[in-house]
Parts: sequence; structure tokens; C-alpha cells
Amino acid sequence: MRPKNQKSFHLLYFVLSPFFTLIYYLNNYKKRKAKNVMWLFTVFYAATFAVGRENQGSDINRYIEEIFYLNNYRLNQNGILEYYYSSGEFDVLRTILAFIVSYFTSNGYFLIIVFGIIFGYFYSRNIWYVLERLEGRIKSFTRILIFSLFLIVPIWFMNGFRFWTAMHVFLFGLLPYFFEGKRKSLIWCFLTPFVFHFSFLIALVPLSVYLLLGDRIKYYFITFIITIFVSNININQFNKLLSNYAPKILIERSDSYTDEKKVEEFRNSENESSKVWYAVYYGKSLKWVLFFLLIYYYLTYKRELLKAHNKKYLKLLAFIFLFSTVANLMSTIPSGGRFLSLANLLAIVFIILIFQNYSTTKNEKMIAFLATPFLIFFIVVAIRLSWYSLSMTAIIGNPIIAIITFGENISLNDIIKGI
Repeated sequence: MRPKNQKSFHLLYFVLSPFFTLIYYLNNYKKRKAKNVMWLFTVFYAATFAVGRENQGSDINRYIEEIFYLNNYRLNQNGILEYYYSSGEFDVLRTILAFIVSYFTSNGYFLIIVFGIIFGYFYSRNIWYVLERLEGRIKSFTRILIFSLFLIVPIWFMNGFRFWTAMHVFLFGLLPYFFEGKRKSLIWCFLTPFVFHFSFLIALVPLSVYLLLGDRIKYYFITFIITIFVSNININQFNKLLSNYAPKILIERSDSYTDEKKVEEFRNSENESSKVWYAVYYGKSLKWVLFFLLIYYYLTYKRELLKAHNKKYLKLLAFIFLFSTVANLMSTIPSGGRFLSLANLLAIVFIILIFQNYSTTKNEKMIAFLATPFLIFFIVVAIRLSWYSLSMTAIIGNPIIAIITFGENISLNDIIKGI
């Protein structure tokens, strides 16, 4: 019989070395406490978050400075509403969190810890929702896919708290619906644009179409294929549609996404970023591998997916094609390409479970062999991006050291550049 106090051993190990405790539990992901260790580490990462030079103009830096401002200017109810309206944010959670934290402290780094608590919960639950459904001995290619799953919207993306947390919340609502038929879980999806990030009103469009039309996978597949080759949309028509039917507050909040000048600047910046080749191609390498695998599995497993016990995979694949159609269109306007990350998350969940839980053919082994270098390239570059907020304390430190270095951590990127 296991001693009762042994249940808390993971906490003791975590206090001594969070990073290596996480590595152990990732390798033993079936242990009951594993997903909570992932959650705890996300909070620890937030507590050791380094706002490097590359982050000086980012949202996270603005959020930190905002806490100092709000703490020094105690606003009344009217002031709070006026401040929210001037913030340009349609959703409410981030502003509410800022006011609550600023009531107790002027140190904005405490807000990042709150971000870590919220982001880490949904992140860990989504990852383990997939891991808990793996059958048999883990295949080599499955391991690479799982690494990629961790890195599509990783924990260091909490520096863009609103959008990336919204993405994990949206996924948190979708997965139980498709795999367990829990329609109530979709409430998370419908709350997302109002609580976390208003742009997820766009994500509700394909979800609503799917709920209305059902599994019309053939038509979704056709539109998916068509939009792969679409590189431009008529932004004038998009703006006209928005101005005719959207509420005034939503139009004001979306100006930065749909303004024609912004679109042109966005496309020019895309060309400029090609100078750093790996920053351009790491995302594309993932997208094209996943898109190719989706097409392969659809064409190969069509009949298999129609069987009653596989209907959950059919439903998910149909929605992936529908959502990817919208994501492909959105990728042509500023910041709209971020929706491809949700399409990638959905796609990789489907591919992981199909590849792992079904017998693998020779063709699939060959495809996995060819896809592996592209996914490894994605993994390496994605980890490299963590250096802009990853501190040495997060790797070799512990909560005690984190208290000492709190708010003073230097990013790994800055350390390497300073050597």
C-alpha cells in the first residue's frame, strides 16, 4: 500500500528543481500528477519570466508598466470604465486582472504569474487530453508529433496573453465536444471572444457553420483545397461587410486588423522578415507537413472514418477542413495568420491519434520518414524563440531562487548576446 505522503512527493521534487521534475513527468506522462506538474512549471516560468530586449515593445512590457500606473492612480468606477473603453480591448478579462493585481501591488511581474496560472491550466489540460488517449507503445514519429504539439502555442506565448490564452480556451471547449459529444463544453468557445480576445468571434463563424450544417466533409475539403492557393482577399469588401453588420465597438476594436494601409504594411513586413529565413520557414514547414498529412488521411481513410466507432475522427477532420478554410483566408490580413496556429493544433491532435492508435502502413512510415526533418526544424526554431523570455532561473533555479531574482531575470537571448 502506497504511503499517503508519497502523493505529495512531486511537490517536494518541484521545490528542489522544477525543470528536471518537469522532464521526469513528461517522460512519465501517464502518472496522475503529470499534468499538474506541467501547470506548476508554467506558473514557475511566469515567475521567472525575463522581459528581454526583444520584448521591450511587446504587449507583456506594456502590461507590466500598466500595473504601476493603475496602482498609483486609484480609479473610481467611472474611471475604470473609461480606462477600459480607451484600452481598445473588447474582451474584459485582461483589464479586470490588471485592476485586481494593481490593487495589491505596483509590481507588474505579479500579473505575469496570474497569466501563468490561467494559461498553464488550459495548456496542460489540452496537452494531456491528447496524451491520455494514446494507445499502445509510443511510436517514434508520434513522439516528434507530440513535441510539435507542445510547441505550436507554447508556455512562453503567455507574453501575448489575450490571444494565445483564448486559443487554448477555445481548444479546451472543442476537444470534449468532438471526442465525447459534450455540447456543454462549447460554452468555453462562445465565451472566448468576450472574455479573452474579441478576434475569436471569427473562430465562432466556422464553428457555427459546422453546428448548423454538420459533417459535410466533402464540401469542406474542397473549400480547404481552394483556399490553400488563395493569397489575397478584397480588403475593401471585407471592411464594407464589417461596417454594415458589426457593432460599432467591434469595428473600432478591429481597425488595426482591417485597415488597408495596415494590410500593405503587413505584406511588406512579411517580405522583410524573409531576411531571417528560419523565422519564415519554420512555421511554413509545420503547416505544409500537417496539411499534406490531413489530405493523405482523408483520401486514404475515407471509408474507415465512416464506421460508427470512428465518427469522432470524421467529425474532427470535417471541422479541421472548415476551420482551416477560414484560417487560410485570415492569414492574408494583419495578425490573422495567428488563426493558423489553432488550425495546426487541431490538425496535429487528429494526426497524433490516428497515427498512434491505428496500425501504420508502409506508405505512412515513408511519409513519417520524409516529414521528420521538417518537424525537427520546426521544433528547433520554436525552442529557440523561448530564449527571449527564458531565464537561467527557469532552468537551474527553484522557487526559492525565483523569489530572490523576481522581476530581475535576464533572458537567455540577452545573456548569449552579451557573451
